[in-house]
Amino acid sequence: MLRRKDGVVQREVAGETFLVPIHGHLADLQELFVLNEVGRYIWDRLDGESPLDTLVAGVTAEFEVDTRQARLDVGAFLGQLEEAGLVEERTVAVA
Repeated sequence: MLRRKDGVVQREVAGETFLVPIHGHLADLQELFVLNEVGRYIWDRLDGESPLDTLVAGVTAEFEVDTRQARLDVGAFLGQLEEAGLVEERTVAVA
């Protein structure tokens, strides 16, 4: 399960949602990522606890898209987030 990576700041500007990676004390504006409404919905739920099926079911219900299309869209979006280095697999501490 994926979670939002530490060091990524979410900002709202003029009705748009931006993700900005922060490295040290500097924002990397070359890696600015803009979210649409569906992307924002998914981003807000990337807590490392929500499995893919839960995200797909939520997108299906919230945006009136069929399950097959939602699965494709969510998978593609998560791939883009991973490629941009904005998310990571949740790590589980072993006792």
